[in-house]
Amino acid sequence: MKTNKILEGPRDGEVRCLTCFARFRPASGAERCACPNCGIEWRISWPYPKTAKIRGPVWDNYPTGLDQSI
Repeated sequence: MKTNKILEGPRDGEVRCLTCFARFRPASGAERCACPNCGIEWRISWPYPKTAKIRGPVWDNYPTGLDQSI
């Protein structure tokens, strides 16, 4: 079955940061993980045991670009 070929490969469990586009591998089963390159924290889901997917940023830690000191 072709599905097995999709789920197996050298990039199993890797995701690509949606900010800096660097690939990284979150811990298996982790719900949150920060990109080691830029530090942005992402929400992670696992549709298959070895397949990670970025669901979106963790908004509490996401940089807004607004200066809060004013």
